[in-house]
Amino acid sequence: MAGPIYFAIGDVHGEAKKLRQLHGAILDRIAFENLPARIVHLGDYVDRGPNSRGVIDRIMKLEDRFAG
Repeated sequence: MAGPIYFAIGDVHGEAKKLRQLHGAILDRIAFENLPARIVHLGDYVDRGPNSRGVIDRIMKLEDRFAG
């Protein structure tokens, strides 16, 4: 069996709405493929964009959802 599919997301810069849309697309693909997968967040989460707090909250919520 092949290893997991990795999705790397970098430099979100406070764009919580765009991150939500991207997470949705990735989760849909994971469900469709029915294979193990990992989402890795890299780079800058905050600054510049309109909702840095929303980005942090979203990533923490995703981690809680898949903990364990």
